[in-house]
Amino acid sequence: MLYNGGSGKQRVVDFPRAATAGETALTRDRAAAAVWGQTLWVPGGTQGQVTGRNLKTGTTTTVATGAPCTPTDIQAVNTWLYWSCGSSAGVYDRATQRRITVPADHGPARLADGFLLRENRTTRELLLSDFHTGTAATRTLVKLPATDQNTGGSNGRWAVDRFGGPIAYLNGTYGEVSIVPSGVPTSPLAQMEAQAHSPSVIGRSFPWTPVWQLNKPSTWALTLANSSGKIVRTLTGSSTGAAVRPAWDGTTDSGGATGGAYTWKLTAHPRDGQGPDLTLSGTMTLG
Repeated sequence: MLYNGGSGKQRVVDFPRAATAGETALTRDRAAAAVWGQTLWVPGGTQGQVTGRNLKTGTTTTVATGAPCTPTDIQAVNTWLYWSCGSSAGVYDRATQRRITVPADHGPARLADGFLLRENRTTRELLLSDFHTGTAATRTLVKLPATDQNTGGSNGRWAVDRFGGPIAYLNGTYGEVSIVPSGVPTSPLAQMEAQAHSPSVIGRSFPWTPVWQLNKPSTWALTLANSSGKIVRTLTGSSTGAAVRPAWDGTTDSGGATGGAYTWKLTAHPRDGQGPDLTLSGTMTLG
């Protein structure tokens, strides 16, 4: 998570486990930046460039966005990179290396999966620019109520789910929020990052608790197979967020103890039904 503090510093905080305190992975001067998965995206050393730094390995990659100036705002979702500076804005698709021009006028903008959402503070319209096909087509999503029209921006009157969910906005009735779908298809399931360490010893008091951070919610099954290829334990679940968080205490489906070499396989199915299943696998040896 990227956090801009009041001290002029910017921090990247990692939450390796659910319900635990975050760990500060990086502290820097406050500037345009975005985090997606393990990568921190910042303006590059040359105008028009954006550089991504893997926060775990330190490796970097640079993309040429075509920006005519140094970005003052950078946002990242899946393979999309949004930049803006002054009266210019664009989206760069890292998967296709395609540059897409999007509107830069009016109020605050938020990047989501395949589209950009902006608020026109004059007309009180939420404008959605759909660019998932490679060119941007803009339409009015909803018209916001006249009350409090100049407060909050996207974190006050409306919000968009970067992980493929709908848009929420205050509808003018006290305490009520309306939900509207974007109408834009979501990207296929993909792994953003993983913390799937391979312990040598596990048990009921200290289970194996890997975390796979995906790009949208899923239903999942994790199988553990012994050295003969026989599946001895199957765990299933459904994520309300994007993270898959199983826990294996080292026992089989019948309750027996385990030991030796194992192969795990995670199969995740997108809860929105869009795109194929995602399969990940690995090995571990228990003492």
